Amino acid sequence: MENIVVLNEEQFEDIIYRTVSRCLNEKNIGNFGEKPEDEGFYTRDELCDLLHIAYPTLWRIEQSGILKCQKVGRKNLYSKQEVNILIKSGKLAKYGHR
Repeated sequence: MENIVVLNEEQFEDIIYRTVSRCLNEKNIGNFGEKPEDEGFYTRDELCDLLHIAYPTLWRIEQSGILKCQKVGRKNLYSKQEVNILIKSGKLAKYGHR
């Protein structure tokens, strides 16, 4: 036996919203409009502020081979993923304290 259900617009939207939310939570895609934390790049200014270091210190870190930059035009960009790995490993700890 088939049942016919009559819903108003609000009820229908609520059912769709709850269903989609549940599916996204099951797949761990909850923030599908946002970038993951490790995705993207830091600029030189952002990285110096994050690490509490001066530009010459950042240059020394690059020259020592610990951190590599990617040049885009005249800008130096640093991978957030690579920087976060170096921070967690403690390899950048001795360079802080600007």
